[in-house]
Amino acid sequence: MQAQLVGVFSIKKTNAQAWTQGALIYWDNTAKECTTTLTSNKLVGTAVAAAVNPSATGLVRLNGAFTS
Repeated sequence: MQAQLVGVFSIKKTNAQAWTQGALIYWDNTAKECTTTLTSNKLVGTAVAAAVNPSATGLVRLNGAFTS
């Protein structure tokens, strides 16, 4: 299996969220998208640019962590 664990990527996000540059970004495995909501989601990286509400994608610098 190949995976990209670091770098900056345009990733699907919660459409109804606005992101600020530097915000912590989490993976919501139920919704299969990124979010700024922690709850039981897993940290995947940091927003490298602001993303408006609504928008379907956001730029995220992945943190390199891989947990299953």
